[in-house]
Amino acid sequence: MSQSVAAKTSSQKPYLDAVRATLQAAFCIENFESQIVERHNKPEVEVKTSRQLSLNPVTISRNVNERILIESSVNSVRVSIAVKQHDDLKKILCKRLMRFMMQRADDFHILRRKPIPEYDISFLVTNFHAETMYTHRLIDFIVYFLEEIDKEISEMNLAVSSRALSILLVLLFVVLSIWDKGLFKLHPSLMAVSYLGCMFQAIYIFSTDDTSRSPLTRRKQIFIHSILQVGTIICAIIGFIAIYLNKEERNKPHFVTWHGLIGLIAFIWSLLQAFAGLFLTILQQYIHSLGLTYAQLRIYHATSGVLLFTLSCMVLILGLASNWFKSKMPNNTIAYSIIFYFLTSSMLFLAHKCVEQVKNRYVKRKVAVK
Repeated sequence: MSQSVAAKTSSQKPYLDAVRATLQAAFCIENFESQIVERHNKPEVEVKTSRQLSLNPVTISRNVNERILIESSVNSVRVSIAVKQHDDLKKILCKRLMRFMMQRADDFHILRRKPIPEYDISFLVTNFHAETMYTHRLIDFIVYFLEEIDKEISEMNLAVSSRALSILLVLLFVVLSIWDKGLFKLHPSLMAVSYLGCMFQAIYIFSTDDTSRSPLTRRKQIFIHSILQVGTIICAIIGFIAIYLNKEERNKPHFVTWHGLIGLIAFIWSLLQAFAGLFLTILQQYIHSLGLTYAQLRIYHATSGVLLFTLSCMVLILGLASNWFKSKMPNNTIAYSIIFYFLTSSMLFLAHKCVEQVKNRYVKRKVAVK
């Protein structure tokens, strides 16, 4: 709650100002013992023992799907929030996020374990909270929550979209190459599985905007990351051997195109990156001999992995300009250009998400610590 409220956008400002003003008026609460049971003090907004002790509820609505209900009484205030949800995916993500928070209601102190009907999440502030906490900080917390919840769900939506896009790109390359003859069909399909599939998922398992919100420990994340990276190396080796043998069978020169040269660099880099990851996970006792800390090596390994994934995306983009890919596309130049630029932007989007994930996990955390 001590975190400062972020700058309001022009569209949110009237809505948030109205919420803040209403909360400031509603938070005039005091200790009031029960009129029915002696020496009991219960939130009147919940028990509703007397109509004279409760004020009329106030609903502040930004649109049909985004509103806040403020219910006041003499000794408590209940704030219920309906979060904007445009589609089924956002409804699922919102439900999972709210369930994640409400399971930890004790850590938030003012959060109810169950929202009231037709709302997604509810807060309950009693006179005991007002006596032990700063009222303006409570208001800041609720307003900050309203500001950040849409951003949080949008980031979760992007995370799901990134994972789905990764799988769709892999399926596309597999379908395009499955009908080819010879060893060559293993090259595009396995390289897509290796880098767009396994490597992207392995990097994104550490994402701070992960939608699973599952209680994965650091050890479990590293284990899943290692398994996926083993799959990356196996698929990359088989794909590299397949294209090498295919060139040998057809008596064609090796590594004469930009796709081949940069692809060779990415393949060798992948092997070195895998060895570095093995060193970090298994041979940790030898790290101090290098004069570096484990935290420093983690940052170097993560940065190198993101650069490697970006380079592999560039290799795959160069592969889109190959004769093999052009033969799979329509003869129409406009249609090919649309597909080419769509696939290119999709791969660059995945690379951007990986860069953003590492930046959020290491760079922003380092700045926050300072």
